[in-house]
Amino acid sequence: MKAKSIKGKTPSEIQKALDESIIDARLPDGQGYRPTLAIIILSNIEDTEQLRSIFGTQGIAIFGITSPQKFSEHGITEDDIVVMLLDIKPDYFKIVLNDYEGSSAYEAGYNAGISGKNAFSNPGFIISPVDFGVSDDELIRGLTDAAGHDIMVAGGVTGNPADFSGIVFTNAVSSKGGLLALIIDQDKVSISGLAVSGWKPIGTSKKITKSEGSWVFTIDNEPAMQVIQRFLGNDIVNSTTEASGLLPSDLGYPLQFERASGNPIMKAVLFFNPADQSVMIAGGVKEGDQFRFSLPPDFDVIDKVIESTRIIKEKEMPDADVLMVFSCVGRLGTFGPLISTEIEGLAATWNKPMLGFFSLGEFGKLDEGRSELQGTTVSWVALKEK
Repeated sequence: MKAKSIKGKTPSEIQKALDESIIDARLPDGQGYRPTLAIIILSNIEDTEQLRSIFGTQGIAIFGITSPQKFSEHGITEDDIVVMLLDIKPDYFKIVLNDYEGSSAYEAGYNAGISGKNAFSNPGFIISPVDFGVSDDELIRGLTDAAGHDIMVAGGVTGNPADFSGIVFTNAVSSKGGLLALIIDQDKVSISGLAVSGWKPIGTSKKITKSEGSWVFTIDNEPAMQVIQRFLGNDIVNSTTEASGLLPSDLGYPLQFERASGNPIMKAVLFFNPADQSVMIAGGVKEGDQFRFSLPPDFDVIDKVIESTRIIKEKEMPDADVLMVFSCVGRLGTFGPLISTEIEGLAATWNKPMLGFFSLGEFGKLDEGRSELQGTTVSWVALKEK
């Protein structure tokens, strides 16, 4: 499988880059190139119709999302449309888009899982949902309930962090609230990946003592906002609650929720509600869950992410055809220009085409357990045709 990344500021520039990438497939000795799949990331929703026409005319399947901050092996870009072209055999993959209208996030995930199991005996999933109003924890639970708790799932929640708006789209349909899934036959294409954070814990364990969905009302039987406020400081809390209650995405202090395996799940505090002193936690929590606060990150965090790819390269996948990366938008704000070091390090592991974006939540495995929704992490996945 050959991969090529292209970019352009307009659909017409993408058309030109695509035309230059396609080489007559009838040429001998593997010189020809005709992609069958395009993974598209763009900022301007109005460009989607032109892109559909461009790739549809060539018979190329589309896995499309919108995100303001995206990157490839060539670095970070905001204005460009970036596209990963793959000449993967059409029998090796399937794309589904399940809209949330008339169904729950769990049902959308479950239906995607069933589609995968019906298509392949050993499916792997690359997913990107949009709509901040639904539970992505429920989505991933539905998918793994249907397809199996040990399946490979990687991906990121798409949308603009300013207002959480965005769309996901294929050749035929689009959605402002739904789950887009690229399902791959792992009997034909090897998939390896991990979700890695690197943030270090601090302080003693705290327990969620009253909660409902994503909203936490008390921590250790104290008003949740007061507990968070003591750690973050009055200046941060007051500056956010006076306006929308939304915490900045670059805050850099995720909560580390403890798990039996020892690897914590990272979840960010998103909103404060001064009226009842509650806080909203990304991905949802349950009463009895325990967490620790995080230290501000240092350069070791970046090193840990890059090292995770090097370990997989050494142990599982010495070569790869393409790398996809879903990095939390909070990392972009926290590290600033240093985030380029992380992206360049990831691209250098296999030195093959790479595509990614800064997400509003990440899906992946921290270890050998079930794929889960993460926060403040990098979820990466490498593909290699067998």
